[in-house]
Order: sequence, then C-alpha cells, then structure tokens
Amino acid sequence: MKILKVLGILILVVVVIGLIASLILPKEMNVKAEQTIDAPISVVWDNVRTFQKADKWSPWYDVDPDMKVDFDGEEGAVGSSMTWSGNKDVGSGTMTITKSDAENHVIEMNVKHDFGEGNSNMTLTEEDGKVKVMYTYLEEQGMPGNLLGAIFGAEKMMTDVFNKELGLLKDLAEKEAEEMAKKPAYVVEEIQRDVMYFVGKKTKLPMAEMGPYFNETMQTLGQQCGPMMTGPMSALYWDWDEETQTTELTAAAPVGPDAKAPEGFEIYERPAGMYITVTHMGNYEGVGEAHNTLETYMKSKNLSWVEGGPAMEEYVVSQATEPDTAKWQTRILYPVMMAEAPIAE
Repeated sequence: MKILKVLGILILVVVVIGLIASLILPKEMNVKAEQTIDAPISVVWDNVRTFQKADKWSPWYDVDPDMKVDFDGEEGAVGSSMTWSGNKDVGSGTMTITKSDAENHVIEMNVKHDFGEGNSNMTLTEEDGKVKVMYTYLEEQGMPGNLLGAIFGAEKMMTDVFNKELGLLKDLAEKEAEEMAKKPAYVVEEIQRDVMYFVGKKTKLPMAEMGPYFNETMQTLGQQCGPMMTGPMSALYWDWDEETQTTELTAAAPVGPDAKAPEGFEIYERPAGMYITVTHMGNYEGVGEAHNTLETYMKSKNLSWVEGGPAMEEYVVSQATEPDTAKWQTRILYPVMMAEAPIAE
C-alpha cells in the first residue's frame, strides 16, 4: 500500500509539473524557414502557386513513396485544395488555398492534419537578381498539445521539413531556369502582309505522319509550281489537336494572284492584314517554343485570331537547300486582330 501511495504521489507530481509546463510553454507552434533561389521570380512563383506544381518538390514521398494525393478545384485558385493520406509518419490532411496574390507573389493556405489545424504563408521577394522565399506556419496549440509538441520536438521537426522542401524547390527552380536560358530568345514583331496566294490541298492526318507528308507533298509542289512560286515553301495549320494528336494542314507553295492550281491541288487566298511573327533557327524539333512565344504575346497584347486564319510557317532556309540544321530558318506567322474583350489567362 505504501508503494501505491508513493506511485500515486509521483504521478500527481508529474501531472502538476505537466500542467505548470503547459501554462508556461507557448500556446502556438511558429515555424519559419527561408531560402534564396537563383532563378527568375516568375519561375519560382509558377512552382509554388498551385498544389499540382508544389507536389513535385514535396519531401513526403521520401517518407512514404505510396502516399496518396488528390486535388480539387481550379489549379491555383482560392478554394482549391490538396488532400493527402499515407503511412503513420505522413498521416493525412487537407491544404486549401485561402489567398493567392500573383502581383506581390504571396500565397496563403489553411492546413488541417491529424493533430490540429494551422495556416501557412509563402512570400517571394526579389533581392539582388535572386528570389528570397520566406515560408512560415502558425498553429494555435491548447493544453496539453503544446506540452506534447515540446516533448516530441514538433516545431523543430516541422522546421526541418520546411527547409528540406525549400531545398527541393531551389533545385527544381534553378534547373528550370537553366533550361530556359538554353532556349532561343524570340523577338516578336507585328507586321502587315498583303494578300497572299498559295497552292496546296488541305489534309487531316496524325501528327506522327507529318514528316512523310511534307517530304512527299513539297517535292511534288516544287516540281509543279516551281516557276510560279513567289517565296519559300510554306505550311498552313488550320487545326492542331493535342488530345487526339491530329492536325489539319496544308503544305503550300506561295504563288501570284494569276496562278492556276495543278491537278489535285487548290488555290488558297489569305487576306491582307496584321500578323505577329518570330523566326526560329535550327531544326524543327524546337519550333514548339516559338509557337508558345507567339501565344503568350497574343495574351499579353489582348490579340485574338482572325476568324478562319491558319498559323503559317515559311521555310526560309530548309533541308531542301541546306544540310546544316543549325542554319535552317523558319518564319512563323499568326493572323491576329485586337480582341473585343480581355483574353483570360
């Protein structure tokens, strides 16, 4: 009985000490981490503004490679969320975007997990040509949660996780910036074109068959239209469907207004008007980035497609006359006009 009495007193003492400690200890978990990233702020922001992108630099897959993640809502929009579930070390929970300020590069999220709820903030600022990322998390803790957190080192553990996350973000963003630097810089021009006439035949085919199609059709056009041609061999892209991997296009020879189409071909007239254009140097594998540049420019200038107008490629210097792919020159043109309403991003 005496032993039980002593044990009871000891337990009481431990409880009292725990209560006193809970009263003295902070009632919140305040996590802070920061990282400097040598990349454009647009690159870093793009990797933090959506859960889909942020998932790529999550360290939790190292803890549980089988962790399940689900996304809900419009990517990057306030109210969109990410729900995760994994092993005992990962746990489960939901993160929801509560603020997204693209102008000031600030994103805030509410975080609910197995043991509580808190709010995180990530702020990006430019310093000396680099990006400083400040990452914070604040969670209110009652008694005895603050005591348990202190015993198990929850704040230090979360700080270590945040630092690891920012390290992975740094590696990813700097690698992307390096790849971007390797890509050619395109200068977009706005030009006016007179009426253009082309000989060709509109064809729909899988994208995988474009190479053979161009080789055969352009050789035929060159043989039949050579004396009539007024410029380099071209292509008119009427439709480009990434989902089905098909395209509707015309391998085309530019001709004068009085030209007659050879048997099996037609005349296509493109009206005079405004075009935006870039010139791509090198083989055709990298031409997609030139098209992306024009699409981005259209949005930034509030331009829209001219109805029925195809995207055009003019093969100013091509494999037909130049074996060195580095010297190939492709001029890309989009027929455009001012949009009636602002184009959504």
